[in-house]
Amino acid sequence: MFILERIISAIAPHNCLGCGREGSLLCVWCSPDAAIPLPSRCYICRAITTDFAVCSKCRPKSKLKKVWVSTEYDGLAKKLVHSYKFQRAQSAAADIGRLMADVLPVLDTETLLVPVPSATSRLKNRGYDHTLLLCKELSRQSNLHYQSVLGRTGQSRQVGASRQQRQQQLASAFFIKNEDTVRSVNIVLVDDIVTSGGTLEACAKLLKSAGAKSVSAIIFAQKTSM
Repeated sequence: MFILERIISAIAPHNCLGCGREGSLLCVWCSPDAAIPLPSRCYICRAITTDFAVCSKCRPKSKLKKVWVSTEYDGLAKKLVHSYKFQRAQSAAADIGRLMADVLPVLDTETLLVPVPSATSRLKNRGYDHTLLLCKELSRQSNLHYQSVLGRTGQSRQVGASRQQRQQQLASAFFIKNEDTVRSVNIVLVDDIVTSGGTLEACAKLLKSAGAKSVSAIIFAQKTSM
């Protein structure tokens, strides 16, 4: 949590999104209800798989090996993400990161966590990089290294765009800052929400083309596909 929010929270503490109790966004009683665990499944077709692997049917059209998802984008999880991204509640990074860490298995220590970059316009409006904060929290809890190896070329937002517009925007939306960083490395992308998976796949395709050994992802919540 940043210093400014520490000061603000001391003067006007957050209320629990579940029960309204003063003190934090998620109290100890409501925290278990913020991320109802999902069965291990393919993130594309939702067929049951082992350790959230992309299923054999979807594998030919995906560059991702596994996509671990904490919960559905609903209820308390939805409120938590909204507070984090649109109400500047940076302290939610600790709650979301902890819930994400619960679903992430023990990985090789050489695995690299990589935040999915946001549109620059959103970063300016928000005042902080929400995926980078989640990445730092996951790194702290998993003892895995993280690095912002991806950049974003445009200002376009995915919210409200049609599927065709999203695909066109994503085709050239990202770049790798240093290809040597990802070559022969197992990478886990970090993001808060997945819907169609277009952003994840665009990032994974770019990383694989640069020589990444494998690309998986860890996501907090999955929306119903549009």
